[in-house]
Amino acid sequence: MSKLDLTSIRKTLIDEQATLGADIENEQNKLHLYTETNPDALDLADKRLHQEIIINRLGNTEERLIQVTVALKRLDKGLYGICARCGKDINPERLRAIPYATLCVTCQERLERVR
Repeated sequence: MSKLDLTSIRKTLIDEQATLGADIENEQNKLHLYTETNPDALDLADKRLHQEIIINRLGNTEERLIQVTVALKRLDKGLYGICARCGKDINPERLRAIPYATLCVTCQERLERVR
């Protein structure tokens, strides 16, 4: 993978991992605040809505953290930049835009069509 600066990619992924970890901790603290208090009937719906929003954000952030962690492991194993599905090289521009991508554009599009 000579077209990419793997040292820079590693730093980007590690920075993203740290940011996502902090975001998860922050969201968990917010969720804890919403579950600690005993709301009256009028506040209950509002608190539940906020809890759902936080839970959704938390889930999305945790999923992204998993993707970043997998990308770092692939980098350590020398598999970074190789599509996990077809084995072809992932376009360097795609990796610059989405450093945690594990699929080439073609395989990603196929996967999204199936969903």
